[in-house]
Amino acid sequence: MTTVDELYGPRPGLFARVRNILIAPQAEWRRIASEDPAPLISSYVLPLALLGAIVSLAANVGYGGHFTLNADLAWKGVSAALYVVFVIVGVSIAAFVINALAPRFGAEANADHAKRLAAYAATPILVATCAAIAPPIAGGVVAAGVIYALVLLALGMQPLMQLREPENSVPRFTVTFTAIAAALFALAATFVGPLIHSGREALTGAIVTVAPPPAAPQIPVRSGAELSVERLSQTNAAFLLIDPARLAEQFPESAPGGFARQSVAVAQGGGIARADAVYRLNASTLSLTIIQFSHDVDSAAFTALLDVKPDGAQQGGYDRTQSIDGRFYAEEVREASSRYIVIGRGVVMIAQGGVTMDQARAAVETIGLQRLEGMFGR
Repeated sequence: MTTVDELYGPRPGLFARVRNILIAPQAEWRRIASEDPAPLISSYVLPLALLGAIVSLAANVGYGGHFTLNADLAWKGVSAALYVVFVIVGVSIAAFVINALAPRFGAEANADHAKRLAAYAATPILVATCAAIAPPIAGGVVAAGVIYALVLLALGMQPLMQLREPENSVPRFTVTFTAIAAALFALAATFVGPLIHSGREALTGAIVTVAPPPAAPQIPVRSGAELSVERLSQTNAAFLLIDPARLAEQFPESAPGGFARQSVAVAQGGGIARADAVYRLNASTLSLTIIQFSHDVDSAAFTALLDVKPDGAQQGGYDRTQSIDGRFYAEEVREASSRYIVIGRGVVMIAQGGVTMDQARAAVETIGLQRLEGMFGR
C-alpha cells in the first residue's frame, strides 16, 4: 500500500508549509488532505500568531523613534497577547462554522479536516500581520491577506471536505462562509471592542496612579512665550518661512485607523507658517497641524502657547512630557480625547481630537517629523 510519505515525502516543517500553501496551494491541499491528524493550533497557528504579535509589538514600540516605559507600552504588550488569543479563537470558530456548513453542501461533517482548512487558509492573514513593521502599507497588506485567505479556502474545500458538485457548491460555500464570518466579526467589534477600550483605560489609570511619571522641567510662563512671538512678529522673519501650501501637501488622504481627510486650511504670519487638516471616522474627529517657525523662534515658547500641562495623573487620563535628542514630546490623555505634540527643529506637529493616544501618535508618525525637519526645519 502506498503511504502519504511515499507520495509526497515527509510532512514539511512550519516555514516550508507556509511557503507551499502560499505558492502552490492546490498541490499542498491534496497533500494536507492525505496527512494524519496533527495538533495544528500548537504546531502551526500559535507559532505564526506569536511571530505576528512580536513583529507588531516591535513596530509599535520602535516606529516612533523613542522608547519609554509607561502605560502606553504596557498596553501594547497586552494588545500583542490579545492578538494571539483572538487568532486561536478565530481559527477555532472558523473550523466550527466550516464543519457545520459542510452537510448543507453535500459533504460529510469532518471536524479534523475542517480544522485543517481553517488553520491553513488563515496563513495569508497570519503572514500579512508581519507587515506591521512598515505601518504605512500594513493595512493594504492585511487586506490582501484576507482576500487571498478566502481564495485558499475555496481551493481547499473540495480536497478536504469533498463537496458534492464542487463547481456549484464551492462558490456558494465560500460566499456563505464569508457572510457568516463578516457577521461574527461585526458582533465581536460591537461587544468586545468596548470591553477592550475599558480595559485599556483602566490599565492606563492604574499605572499612572501607582507610578506617576517624573516631574517635568519648568515650562516658561505664558507671558514670556507671548513676548517671544511678539518680538518675532516685529522683525522681518517672513523670508525664513515657506509657503504654507507646501505644508498642506504633507497631509495624507487618510490617517491610520480609517480616518478620512475632510478639510485643509493654511495660514501664515507672526513668524510661523501653518497648515491644519481635519479627519473623520464615524463620530470621531482627528485634527492634524503642521507648523513651521522661524529660526529665531524659541521652541520652548511653544510649550506655553500650546498650553502644555506639567506631568501627572488627571481625571480619566494623564499628562506626560519629555525631551529626546533636542525634540520635545507631550502627551495629554483625557477620558474621551487625546493630544500629542512634537516640537522639533523648526517644525511642530500636533494631533488631537476624540481619539486614543495610539491613534494620535500614529497620525504624526505617518507624516514623519524627521522628514519634515529635512524639508522645512533648521
